[in-house]
Amino acid sequence: MPLEEPTPPPPIIPGVARALSPLLRRIAHQGPDGEPGLNTYLVGIDEIVIVDPGPGDVDHLDVICGCGGDRIRWIVMTKTSDEYAAGAVALKEKTGAELWAAPGFPGADKEIGEGDKIDATEFVIRVLSLTGDDFVYILEQERSILAGDLFEDGIPTDIPARVKKDRIKTIAPGHGQFIEDARPMVAVK
Repeated sequence: MPLEEPTPPPPIIPGVARALSPLLRRIAHQGPDGEPGLNTYLVGIDEIVIVDPGPGDVDHLDVICGCGGDRIRWIVMTKTSDEYAAGAVALKEKTGAELWAAPGFPGADKEIGEGDKIDATEFVIRVLSLTGDDFVYILEQERSILAGDLFEDGIPTDIPARVKKDRIKTIAPGHGQFIEDARPMVAVK
């Protein structure tokens, strides 16, 4: 019997929220060419963390607010460059959420660092610091890394050892499709 080809994931449609797991949704920002841009993630149901709110495009922020509304409690970024974070303060103003950011980020309510945790009613997100103001987040209940584009050039060599106890299954990247099986990528060699 021939092996069946795996079903490809559905296309990413900018401005449309897509559930990736029980606690994780993705909304892709629409790039200047109409193609999908940065992935913004909504973590949680009753209380929501926004990861990488994006460049501050009003339409994108409205979609985020439409999906999360008054349940949005926290905003975090993997990077503080404009593509990832320019919309953070505006989203904070629209929602009243706490903005957790790298030291010195304007408008931050809390400066984050290695090991900080957001302990929500349904989940825990733990902060891993990479370099300077670059962070990835571990969604403990789903064994997922929200990585932004910090793994774009490959997994940093220290990450497998740092996340070994988490038994990571998936990776949510800053651009492109959700990685359903990250185990080979984060295996300790």
